[in-house]
Amino acid sequence: MRISGYGEFQQLRKLIQKDEAAQDREKNGDGGAAEAQGPAGGDSDAVHISSAAKQKARLRAASDYRETKVAEVREKLEAGTLVTPESLRGGAAKMLDSLVAGDL
Repeated sequence: MRISGYGEFQQLRKLIQKDEAAQDREKNGDGGAAEAQGPAGGDSDAVHISSAAKQKARLRAASDYRETKVAEVREKLEAGTLVTPESLRGGAAKMLDSLVAGDL
């Protein structure tokens, strides 16, 4: 079984840990000079967030908007105020039936 996106998750986790460590150093009065050095002391680590991970983040952020939109449509459906092709056809059929019956 393959867990997709796990590498991106690991990268984000490392980035968060690195950011937390930098914040701790700032709180403790360290100037953050050690931030550029990696575990070996001279090498630095780099994190690259792929475009696919960035796209996933944008989609997750947009999900709140979609949930709001779904709620709005659901309310309109329940209230009977949403105009859809089906509702237009139904309304037109009722009008034609009324015309044929002489009610209009």
